[in-house]
Amino acid sequence: MAENEKKRLEGTDLLSLLSFGFFLAIFGAIWMITPNFTDEVTSFFTDFQLANVTENITFPAPKASHPVVYTAAMQFCFIFGTFQIVILAMRFVLHESLNRKADTLSGMAFWFSAGSFLYMLANETISWFGFIGGLIVSVGLLIVTSSIVKLIGKA
Repeated sequence: MAENEKKRLEGTDLLSLLSFGFFLAIFGAIWMITPNFTDEVTSFFTDFQLANVTENITFPAPKASHPVVYTAAMQFCFIFGTFQIVILAMRFVLHESLNRKADTLSGMAFWFSAGSFLYMLANETISWFGFIGGLIVSVGLLIVTSSIVKLIGKA
């Protein structure tokens, strides 16, 4: 393999492209198999109003619970998180860089964490604002996971 071709291939992340394609396929499949999902999503987005978080702070929140939307989003998160395990295994088999492995692992942590918070939201264990807090925790988990893997890999 020519040196220029090897450099070009190293810059192209085909597994991320595969992952994006799977993302779209799962999104479309869940949309198709969830009964009345278009109506449910429309109802979810038209149901927002400003709600008090504290006496002086208001944020948009849905007036009612939308378990069909939350459950579909939860299923998406768990399926896509599981697919990230496959992508991570492929990154090891293909001897990809530590950064790509760390990014995939941290993405996996994010999707499973977000799915867990959506599960709690669908079962009304947490409120909408608890879910928003959970998403913030999920993003923090993503950053921490990626950083720890990269730190350990460089040690």
